[in-house]
Amino acid sequence: MLFFYGGLFLLSGATLMYEVVLTRLLSVVCWYYLAFVSVSMAMFGMTAGSLWVHFRPQHFATEAIPRRLSEAALAMAISLPLALVMLLAIPVEISYSAETIFSFLLFTAVISVPFYFSGVAVCVALTRSPYPIGRVYGADLAGAALGCLGAIGLLEVLDAPSAILAISGAVFVAAAAFEAHAGEKARSGRRVLWALALLFLAFANSTTLHGIQPIWTKGKIDTRRDLLAEVWNPISKVRLAQITGGQPYMWGASPRMPQMSMDYLFLDIDNDAATPMYRYQGDRKDVAFLLFDVTSLAVQLRPGGSAAIIGMGGGRDVLAAVTQNFHRIVGIEVNDAIVDLALHRFGWYSGLPSLSQLEVHRGEGRSYLTATSEKFDVIQASMVDTWAATSAGALTLTENGLYTVDAWRILYEHLKPGGLLTCSRWNSGAESAQTQRQFSLAAATLFSEGVANPGEQMALIGSGRIATLLVSNRPLSAEDLNSLRRIDSDLQFVPLYLPGEPPADPTLKPILAARSVADLEQLRDLGDLDLSPTYDSAPFFFNFMRLSHLPILLQILGTVGNLRALAFLFCFLVAAVLLLIAVVIVPLVLARRRVAVTAQARGPLLAGMIYFVAIGLGFMLVEMAFMQQLSIFLGEPIYSLSVVLGGLILASGAGSLLSGVIPAASKALCRIPALAAGACVAAMSVALLPLIHRFAALVLWQRAALSFAFIAPCGLLMGGCFPVGLERMRRLGQDANLPWMWALNGCASVLASFLAIIVSMESSLTAAALLGAGCYAIAAVALPWTGAIQPLQNAPAR
Repeated sequence: MLFFYGGLFLLSGATLMYEVVLTRLLSVVCWYYLAFVSVSMAMFGMTAGSLWVHFRPQHFATEAIPRRLSEAALAMAISLPLALVMLLAIPVEISYSAETIFSFLLFTAVISVPFYFSGVAVCVALTRSPYPIGRVYGADLAGAALGCLGAIGLLEVLDAPSAILAISGAVFVAAAAFEAHAGEKARSGRRVLWALALLFLAFANSTTLHGIQPIWTKGKIDTRRDLLAEVWNPISKVRLAQITGGQPYMWGASPRMPQMSMDYLFLDIDNDAATPMYRYQGDRKDVAFLLFDVTSLAVQLRPGGSAAIIGMGGGRDVLAAVTQNFHRIVGIEVNDAIVDLALHRFGWYSGLPSLSQLEVHRGEGRSYLTATSEKFDVIQASMVDTWAATSAGALTLTENGLYTVDAWRILYEHLKPGGLLTCSRWNSGAESAQTQRQFSLAAATLFSEGVANPGEQMALIGSGRIATLLVSNRPLSAEDLNSLRRIDSDLQFVPLYLPGEPPADPTLKPILAARSVADLEQLRDLGDLDLSPTYDSAPFFFNFMRLSHLPILLQILGTVGNLRALAFLFCFLVAAVLLLIAVVIVPLVLARRRVAVTAQARGPLLAGMIYFVAIGLGFMLVEMAFMQQLSIFLGEPIYSLSVVLGGLILASGAGSLLSGVIPAASKALCRIPALAAGACVAAMSVALLPLIHRFAALVLWQRAALSFAFIAPCGLLMGGCFPVGLERMRRLGQDANLPWMWALNGCASVLASFLAIIVSMESSLTAAALLGAGCYAIAAVALPWTGAIQPLQNAPAR
C-alpha cells in the first residue's frame, strides 16, 4: 500500500514539475512565457488519458490495476526524454503556409504525450484502486502541490532540458514503486537503475554547454558558439559571449558618435534579448562614449545627483551615471543570474564591484521602490524588457507590470523635486507604437497626479530606432530645455517633442490634446492601434491590436513585435482544437452511437453537459486571470504559475473531499458549491488589485504566502463543483454518460485558457475572472433539476 501511495505521490509531483518547467523551456524556444499552452496541453493530455481508461474497462480490470499503473508510469518516464529531444528539434515559426499549422500541431502533440500517460495512471489510481478515495486523492494532490514548488527548486540547480531529464528519473522511481506494489521486485530494481541513469544524464547535461539544448530558438538556429557562460534559473536563460573588435553596442547612438573598436561582453537573455557588459577599470574616459546614446540624456541633465537604475543588466546605465559624477546609484535587477555574472563571476571585467557609489538590490524595481522611502534625481528604465516580451504582447507580465499608470505613479512619487523619470523604447516601424503608448502612459500618470498640463513636464528625444522619454514632477525649466536643445544640436538627436513646440510626430497630437485621463482612454478606439494608457487591471502595454482590427491584423500577422504573439496564439488555438477533435471528440461520438438516449433522459443530459462545460470554462478562466494578475504581485510569471497552480490544486482538492457533505439528491443544496464559488470569485476578483497595491512592498515569500491565502477560498469552493456534479448525474441515472461529462469538462478547460487571454487583452483581467464567476452561476442554474431518471438502455442491434 505504501508503494502505491508513494508511486502516485511521485508521479503527480513529476507531472506538475514537467508542466512548470515546460513554460520555462517554451519561453526560450518561442517568443514568450507560454504558460497557457503548458496548462492547456496538460489538461488535454490528462483528459485523453482518462478517457482511454473509460473506453477500455476490460483492460483495467481490478486484478490488472497494479500492472497497469506501472506500465503507465514507465511509459511516461520514457516519453519525457523523447518528447524533450523532439520538441527541441521542431521549428515553431509563422509562415503563410498550411505547414505552419502542422508544425504547431506536431509541437503541441509532442508536449502532451507525457501528460497522456500521467492521465492514464492518475485516472486508474482514482477510479480503479481498492483504497479509500480520500487517501488516494490526498496523495495525488500532495504530490502535485509539492511538484509546483519543486519545479522552482529544480530550475535553481539545473537548466530546463536537464530538469526534464531529472523529472523522467523521478517518474522511473514512481514506476519502481508501482512495480513493487505489484510484487515485481526484480522489475522494480531495474526501474531504479534507469532512474539513476536519468539523474546522472541530467547532471552531466547540466555541466556542458553542448548537451541536449534547444537548437531552434526564436525563429533561428542557435549555433552555441563563443559562449563564455550559460546560466539557467526559474525566470530566464542568461548567456555571456565575447564580442571582439567591434563598434560598442548602443541603443540609440548619435550620428556623430566617433568610430571606435573595442572588445566587450554580451549578455543574452532567452536567446533574443541582450545587454552589453563593458570593461571598466576605473577610468571614466573609457566609457565616456555612452553619452553618445540617447538613453543617457537624463544623467546629463542631472549631473552629480542620485539615480535608481531599474534593470541594471550589465551595468551600462550605471557607468553612464558614473561619467556624470553621480554620488549614489541604486541598481535594481530582478535576475539573479545577471547579478551573479556582472558582480561576481565577471566582476573583474565589469568593474561594478569597485564602484563605492553603487548599491545593488536583487528584485523587481516596482516592489523595491514601493518598499523604500528614498527619492532620486533620476529614475531610469532603459529598454527594460526582453524582446521575447515585446513580441509576447499580452502574454507575458514581467515587463508589462512595469508599464502601467499604477507602476509609473510609484516611480513618479520617488522623484526628488525636479527629478526625472526616463524611459526608452523602440521607435522604428511598427514598434514605434511603443514610444507613442509610452507617451500616453506618461500623460495619464501626470493627470492622475493632478497635473493640469502634462505637456509642460515631458520631453521626447529620438535617435535611430530608439526614443527616450523624460518626465519630471515639475515643469521642465528653461535651463533644462536649453540643455536638451544643445545636446540635440551637438549629437544630432531628433526632438520629437519639447514643451511649447508642436510635436514632430503627428501621432502624439491627440495625446497632447487630451485634457483628462478619460480623453486618453478614448485612444483605445482611435486609429488602427490602441495607444490608450495601460493599468494593472489590463497591464498589456505591448499589445496594440484589438480583435476589431482583424482585417489589418491579418495583413501583417506574425511579422513584427507583439503581432507575433497573436499569430502564435491563433496557431496554438487551431492546433488545440484539432487535437481535441481527433483525440477526444471523435472517439466519444463513435462511442455515443452505441448508446441510446431516451426522450426522458435528453433534458438532464443536456443540462449536465452545460454544467460541466461551464465549470470547466469557469475554473480555467479564474486560474488564468489570477495567474496573470498575480504575476504583477510576484514579479515573474513562473512564480505566479507555481503559486496559483499549487494553491488551487490543494484548495480544490480539499473542496472535493469536503463535497461529500453536500446532498447530491437535493435539487437546491447541490447547487451550493457552484453558487458559492461564483460569489467568492466575483468578490476576490474585485479585491485582488487593491490587495496587490497594498502589500507590494513585502518580500517575495511573503507575497507568495499572501497570494496562496487569497486564492485558497476560491479553490476550496470551485473544487467541490466537479464531484457534486458527478454524483448528481449518477443519482439521475447518467452513469453511462459520465465519460462525456469528463471529456467536455476537459475540452472546455483547454479552450478556456485561450479564451482567458483574449478576454484579458480585449477587456481586463478582472473581466476574465468575472466571466469565470458568471460561468459558475450558469452551472448552478444548469445542473439538472429533474428527479429520478431511468438508467439508459443499450441501443438495439442493427
